[in-house]
Amino acid sequence: MMLRAVVIFGLLLTMMSTRAADLKLEAKLIWGSNDPTNKVQHPMVKDPKLSSHLHRIFKWNNYYEINTKSVSIPQTKTTDLQMSEKCKLEVKNLGNNRIEVSCIGKGKQVSHGTHSLAPGKWFTLGGNDKNNSAWFVVMRTTGK
Repeated sequence: MMLRAVVIFGLLLTMMSTRAADLKLEAKLIWGSNDPTNKVQHPMVKDPKLSSHLHRIFKWNNYYEINTKSVSIPQTKTTDLQMSEKCKLEVKNLGNNRIEVSCIGKGKQVSHGTHSLAPGKWFTLGGNDKNNSAWFVVMRTTGK
């Protein structure tokens, strides 16, 4: 009976430590433009901290949220996030708030790297788009 209790306790500890290694991530696909007509028909970025982050770093007047995904990624595992028809992220949880990210645009890898995520702070990938606009993928850890 005592051996069974020790085994069950060990299994519970293993499950709890595995859960703690899961990375809870929020990712947003953003389109930046100076055109005020909102041709993409998506809402403006609503989060004031994110909007401030984007305006502080980049030149665009308008930032539109195309899509948002939230996911929990177990340590050492990779998860695909389909952000749009043309944009997919492959995100691997390396542990300790570190990720490896491949950004795939129109079927081709446009960005790949290993990054540290400061808790609650936005991490940004981006590139130029047509008509003097740009795309961005922003990511942060969440407690959800």
